[in-house]
Amino acid sequence: MNKNKLLIALSALALMALSSQASNPTPPQTRCNLTETTAPSVRGVRLGMSAQQLLALFPGITRKKEMKEAIEKATSTSGAEAAYLGFEPATDGASQQFAGVESVSAGFYRARLVDFGVQYSSANWRTVDAWIAKLSETFKLPRAQEWAVGTDEAPSKVLRCDGIVIEAAIQGGSASIRIRNTEYPKESEERAKAADEKKRQEIKP
Repeated sequence: MNKNKLLIALSALALMALSSQASNPTPPQTRCNLTETTAPSVRGVRLGMSAQQLLALFPGITRKKEMKEAIEKATSTSGAEAAYLGFEPATDGASQQFAGVESVSAGFYRARLVDFGVQYSSANWRTVDAWIAKLSETFKLPRAQEWAVGTDEAPSKVLRCDGIVIEAAIQGGSASIRIRNTEYPKESEERAKAADEKKRQEIKP
Protein backbone atom coordinates (compact mmCIF):
# COMPACT_ATOMS: atom_id res chain seq x y z
CA MET A 1 0.00 0.00 0.00
CA ASN A 2 1.49 3.37 -1.03
CA LYS A 3 1.63 6.40 1.25
CA ASN A 4 -1.49 8.11 -0.20
CA LYS A 5 -3.60 4.99 0.12
CA LEU A 6 -2.41 4.50 3.71
CA LEU A 7 -3.41 8.07 4.62
CA ILE A 8 -6.82 7.56 3.02
CA ALA A 9 -7.33 4.30 4.94
CA LEU A 10 -6.34 5.90 8.24
CA SER A 11 -8.65 8.85 7.60
CA ALA A 12 -11.52 6.49 6.90
CA LEU A 13 -10.89 4.60 10.14
CA ALA A 14 -10.80 7.86 12.08
CA LEU A 15 -14.11 8.97 10.57
CA MET A 16 -15.67 5.59 11.37
CA ALA A 17 -14.49 5.86 14.99
CA LEU A 18 -15.93 9.37 15.32
CA SER A 19 -19.19 8.24 13.76
CA SER A 20 -19.37 5.29 16.15
CA GLN A 21 -18.78 7.54 19.17
CA ALA A 22 -21.45 9.96 17.99
CA SER A 23 -24.03 7.20 17.52
CA ASN A 24 -23.01 5.34 20.69
CA PRO A 25 -21.98 7.99 23.23
CA THR A 26 -20.43 6.84 26.51
CA PRO A 27 -23.18 6.77 29.14
CA PRO A 28 -22.63 9.33 31.91
CA GLN A 29 -21.61 7.93 35.29
CA THR A 30 -24.34 7.77 37.87
CA ARG A 31 -23.78 10.14 40.76
CA CYS A 32 -23.52 8.42 44.12
CA ASN A 33 -25.69 10.25 46.64
CA LEU A 34 -24.89 8.06 49.64
CA THR A 35 -23.95 9.93 52.82
CA GLU A 36 -22.75 8.83 56.26
CA THR A 37 -26.39 8.42 57.28
CA THR A 38 -27.37 6.30 54.27
CA ALA A 39 -24.10 4.37 53.86
CA PRO A 40 -24.37 0.56 53.99
CA SER A 41 -24.37 -1.21 57.34
CA VAL A 42 -22.06 -4.22 57.10
CA ARG A 43 -22.94 -6.97 59.58
CA GLY A 44 -24.25 -4.28 61.94
CA VAL A 45 -21.21 -2.02 61.58
CA ARG A 46 -22.08 1.43 60.22
CA LEU A 47 -20.55 4.88 60.04
CA GLY A 48 -21.58 7.20 62.85
CA MET A 49 -22.12 4.51 65.48
CA SER A 50 -20.48 5.09 68.84
CA ALA A 51 -17.35 3.33 70.01
CA GLN A 52 -19.36 1.72 72.82
CA GLN A 53 -21.89 0.34 70.33
CA LEU A 54 -19.15 -1.33 68.30
CA LEU A 55 -17.32 -2.61 71.37
CA ALA A 56 -20.59 -4.26 72.43
CA LEU A 57 -20.37 -6.41 69.30
CA PHE A 58 -16.89 -7.61 70.29
CA PRO A 59 -16.91 -7.90 74.10
CA GLY A 60 -13.80 -10.08 74.09
CA ILE A 61 -11.51 -7.20 73.16
CA THR A 62 -12.28 -5.32 76.38
CA ARG A 63 -10.70 -8.16 78.35
CA LYS A 64 -7.34 -7.77 76.60
CA LYS A 65 -5.00 -5.73 78.80
CA GLU A 66 -2.83 -4.74 75.85
CA MET A 67 -5.85 -3.06 74.22
CA LYS A 68 -6.73 -0.86 77.22
CA GLU A 69 -4.92 2.27 76.00
CA ALA A 70 -6.24 1.93 72.43
CA ILE A 71 -9.80 1.50 73.72
CA GLU A 72 -9.47 4.58 75.91
CA LYS A 73 -8.40 6.62 72.87
CA ALA A 74 -11.24 5.21 70.77
CA THR A 75 -13.85 6.06 73.39
CA SER A 76 -12.48 9.53 74.14
CA THR A 77 -14.68 12.43 73.04
CA SER A 78 -11.83 14.92 73.13
CA GLY A 79 -9.20 13.32 70.92
CA ALA A 80 -7.64 15.43 68.18
CA GLU A 81 -6.95 12.51 65.83
CA ALA A 82 -8.61 9.27 64.82
CA ALA A 83 -7.96 6.19 66.98
CA TYR A 84 -7.99 2.71 65.44
CA LEU A 85 -8.97 -0.69 66.77
CA GLY A 86 -8.81 -4.14 65.20
CA PHE A 87 -11.25 -6.97 65.94
CA GLU A 88 -11.14 -10.71 65.28
CA PRO A 89 -14.64 -12.20 65.48
CA ALA A 90 -13.28 -15.66 66.20
CA THR A 91 -11.73 -14.53 69.50
CA ASP A 92 -13.44 -11.22 70.31
CA GLY A 93 -17.03 -12.41 70.05
CA ALA A 94 -19.93 -12.17 67.59
CA SER A 95 -18.62 -15.14 65.61
CA GLN A 96 -22.10 -16.04 64.38
CA GLN A 97 -22.92 -12.50 63.25
CA PHE A 98 -19.55 -12.26 61.50
CA ALA A 99 -19.38 -15.74 60.00
CA GLY A 100 -16.91 -15.74 57.11
CA VAL A 101 -15.25 -12.55 58.34
CA GLU A 102 -11.57 -12.71 59.24
CA SER A 103 -11.21 -9.27 60.79
CA VAL A 104 -12.81 -5.87 61.26
CA SER A 105 -10.82 -2.63 61.54
CA ALA A 106 -12.38 0.53 62.92
CA GLY A 107 -11.32 4.16 63.13
CA PHE A 108 -12.96 6.49 65.66
CA TYR A 109 -12.92 10.26 65.88
CA ARG A 110 -14.25 11.65 69.16
CA ALA A 111 -15.79 8.27 69.99
CA ARG A 112 -17.69 8.06 66.69
CA LEU A 113 -16.98 5.55 63.91
CA VAL A 114 -15.63 7.38 60.85
CA ASP A 115 -13.76 4.60 59.06
CA PHE A 116 -14.12 0.81 59.01
CA GLY A 117 -13.04 -2.16 56.96
CA VAL A 118 -14.23 -5.76 56.82
CA GLN A 119 -11.90 -8.51 55.60
CA TYR A 120 -13.57 -11.74 54.44
CA SER A 121 -12.04 -15.21 54.36
CA SER A 122 -14.83 -17.53 53.27
CA ALA A 123 -14.64 -17.23 49.47
CA ASN A 124 -12.17 -16.50 46.67
CA TRP A 125 -12.82 -13.90 43.98
CA ARG A 126 -11.09 -13.87 40.61
CA THR A 127 -11.79 -10.22 39.82
CA VAL A 128 -12.63 -7.13 41.82
CA ASP A 129 -15.60 -6.50 39.49
CA ALA A 130 -17.09 -9.86 40.50
CA TRP A 131 -16.73 -8.87 44.15
CA ILE A 132 -18.33 -5.47 43.50
CA ALA A 133 -21.22 -7.20 41.74
CA LYS A 134 -21.90 -9.09 44.97
CA LEU A 135 -21.63 -5.91 47.05
CA SER A 136 -23.91 -4.04 44.65
CA GLU A 137 -26.51 -6.78 44.87
CA THR A 138 -26.40 -6.85 48.67
CA PHE A 139 -26.18 -3.13 49.42
CA LYS A 140 -27.90 -1.66 46.33
CA LEU A 141 -24.72 0.08 45.14
CA PRO A 142 -23.87 1.24 41.59
CA ARG A 143 -22.38 -1.28 39.16
CA ALA A 144 -18.64 -1.89 38.98
CA GLN A 145 -18.47 0.28 35.83
CA GLU A 146 -19.36 3.29 37.97
CA TRP A 147 -16.43 2.73 40.36
CA ALA A 148 -12.99 4.26 39.77
CA VAL A 149 -9.78 2.25 39.72
CA GLY A 150 -8.14 2.14 43.14
CA THR A 151 -4.55 1.69 44.31
CA ASP A 152 -1.91 -0.50 42.69
CA GLU A 153 -1.18 -2.39 45.90
CA ALA A 154 -4.11 -4.73 45.27
CA PRO A 155 -6.88 -4.95 42.67
CA SER A 156 -9.37 -2.44 44.00
CA LYS A 157 -12.00 0.11 43.00
CA VAL A 158 -13.48 3.07 44.84
CA LEU A 159 -16.91 4.67 44.81
CA ARG A 160 -16.89 8.34 45.78
CA CYS A 161 -20.13 9.62 47.25
CA ASP A 162 -21.31 12.67 49.21
CA GLY A 163 -18.85 12.80 52.09
CA ILE A 164 -17.97 9.10 52.07
CA VAL A 165 -15.82 6.73 50.04
CA ILE A 166 -16.44 3.01 49.59
CA GLU A 167 -13.50 0.83 48.56
CA ALA A 168 -13.69 -2.78 47.40
CA ALA A 169 -10.57 -4.89 47.04
CA ILE A 170 -9.35 -8.45 46.56
CA GLN A 171 -5.95 -9.79 47.54
CA GLY A 172 -4.85 -13.38 47.36
CA GLY A 173 -8.43 -14.25 46.43
CA SER A 174 -9.95 -12.90 49.65
CA ALA A 175 -12.10 -9.78 49.58
CA SER A 176 -12.62 -6.67 51.64
CA ILE A 177 -14.79 -3.59 51.84
CA ARG A 178 -13.86 -0.30 53.46
CA ILE A 179 -16.21 2.62 54.10
CA ARG A 180 -14.91 5.92 55.41
CA ASN A 181 -16.13 9.41 56.11
CA THR A 182 -14.08 11.97 54.15
CA GLU A 183 -15.34 14.99 56.09
CA TYR A 184 -13.97 14.33 59.58
CA PRO A 185 -10.33 15.19 58.66
CA LYS A 186 -11.52 18.70 57.80
CA GLU A 187 -13.15 19.04 61.22
CA SER A 188 -10.00 17.69 62.87
CA GLU A 189 -7.84 20.17 60.97
CA GLU A 190 -10.13 23.07 61.85
CA ARG A 191 -10.05 22.13 65.55
CA ALA A 192 -6.24 21.91 65.45
CA LYS A 193 -5.99 25.33 63.84
CA ALA A 194 -8.39 26.80 66.41
CA ALA A 195 -6.35 25.29 69.23
CA ASP A 196 -3.14 26.72 67.80
CA GLU A 197 -4.74 30.14 67.42
CA LYS A 198 -5.95 30.04 71.02
CA LYS A 199 -2.43 29.29 72.22
CA ARG A 200 -1.06 32.19 70.19
CA GLN A 201 -3.66 34.55 71.66
CA GLU A 202 -2.90 33.41 75.21
CA ILE A 203 0.84 33.99 74.93
CA LYS A 204 2.02 37.10 76.76
CA PRO A 205 5.32 38.37 75.34
